[in-house]
Amino acid sequence: MLLGEPPQTQYDLNFSILGFPVRVHPFFWLAAFILGSRGASGEDAGLLLLIWVVALFVSILVHELGHSLMMRRFGISSHIVLHMMGGLAIPDSFGFGARSNDSRTSILISFAGPAAGFLFAALIVLVILATGGRFQIDPSHFPFYRFALNVAPGPEINPWEQLTHALLYINIFWGLVNLLPVYPLDGGQIARTVMIDQDPGRGAINSLWLSVFAGAGMAVVGYAVLHSFFVLIMFGMLAAQSYMAIQQMRGGGFGGGGFGGGNPW
Repeated sequence: MLLGEPPQTQYDLNFSILGFPVRVHPFFWLAAFILGSRGASGEDAGLLLLIWVVALFVSILVHELGHSLMMRRFGISSHIVLHMMGGLAIPDSFGFGARSNDSRTSILISFAGPAAGFLFAALIVLVILATGGRFQIDPSHFPFYRFALNVAPGPEINPWEQLTHALLYINIFWGLVNLLPVYPLDGGQIARTVMIDQDPGRGAINSLWLSVFAGAGMAVVGYAVLHSFFVLIMFGMLAAQSYMAIQQMRGGGFGGGGFGGGNPW
């Protein structure tokens, strides 16, 4: 969710996948361990924490690959950075025939990240069903689905079940959350593009007001319904950032970077 690429460090993990350079900032691992430590306890805490970190790493990488593959479709080369607040697919150059300023292109690139996660989750569900397991939608049970692997029950933790749960949770639930019209989430990027198209004069500031109310609403839901202090803090901060951006656009002098630049996917 950063608007700029974090600086390189000597502790970065660098590799390539599908032709895209990938850099993992060391703070990514720190954030992953902090988030995972909330649900890891008892004798299996170490295993649960490791499973969560693996699931988070794979899921965010899939998400950013979705953005990068769609950029490639439009002639835009890119690289991927995983950092403390998630990930970024960052454009490098615009090849022949690229249409980077087209609003439809921008919307498709923004949506491609969550869509990649949904497809990944669908693949996991197909594997569950193909191996004799069960999966069903259950609106009465958060996160609104249930699954069971075709494995014999035992007294110890099943790492495959825990990994499946983490992957589905991140790619389905957080994929949907990422489509909320809160800047700079993908949904906020899409809302900004659509609203500027409809009203070039006030579209940007209107999308920020939408981001303020949607972010504040999600913060309340996160704390009151999901009982998540993390969701409260994260979306409260995003709502506050959007409000400060409004004040800056009006000449109020709050905050840092502006709102009119390119998309930080």
